[in-house]
Amino acid sequence: MGMWGRHLAAAGLLAITVTGCGDIGDLPSVEPQAPAAATATVRQSDTSSAPPDGDRGARSPGPPAPIRTTATSPKTAPVNPPPRTSAPVPACTSRALTASLGHTGLPATGRSGWFATPILLRNHSGSTCHLRGWPGLAFFGDGVIQGCSQGDPSPRCGKPLSTSGPRAFSVTRASAHDLPDILLAPARTTFFTIVWQGSYAGGCVRFVDPAYGVEIRVPGDSRALSLTSDIQISPCEGELQVGPFGVVS
Repeated sequence: MGMWGRHLAAAGLLAITVTGCGDIGDLPSVEPQAPAAATATVRQSDTSSAPPDGDRGARSPGPPAPIRTTATSPKTAPVNPPPRTSAPVPACTSRALTASLGHTGLPATGRSGWFATPILLRNHSGSTCHLRGWPGLAFFGDGVIQGCSQGDPSPRCGKPLSTSGPRAFSVTRASAHDLPDILLAPARTTFFTIVWQGSYAGGCVRFVDPAYGVEIRVPGDSRALSLTSDIQISPCEGELQVGPFGVVS
């Protein structure tokens, strides 16, 4: 092919290329975009040991530096404080107590012909005292009221036959599974119970007049409390039982 032929071939090839691509001006323009920023998750423990930008790749991160704190002595009580010792509560005495008669009823056992008479003890002192065990009892006098006919001028009419003299009552302690420790605060009341069989009960051979009064002694005190209310305790054969302080009998 001569030189002219080569020019014609080149011109044809250029025309084919331009025709296949279309008009260059119709192509959409594409704005250059910045590359997306790379995201990385950094653990909290790695940030403190990450090297500066210029040193990255030069050395591996080391362990986090320890945090130094200054210990202070707490201002608290010692771990094992010395035990506190409290003064023992004193025993109740007759001078600190007032006795009164409770309501006579049936005993806890519910036995027919038997009665239970509670005696109340109130602490009228200004301090707490301690009671445990059984009281001591001693009956005295004759509580039967002297009857008189109409017009009898006797000064003994309507009065007890006797207000003194010991009575031959036999007092035994009622059994108890446990003896409570009673801390009797000021103005508080505890009790004990006298259990007895009535003289009018069947099988009672000897009828006994009721006592006029009873002397009550608390443990550790020889001085007695005297109760002279209308106690009306007339036990069959003169035998009765007394329960411990604070125990229902």
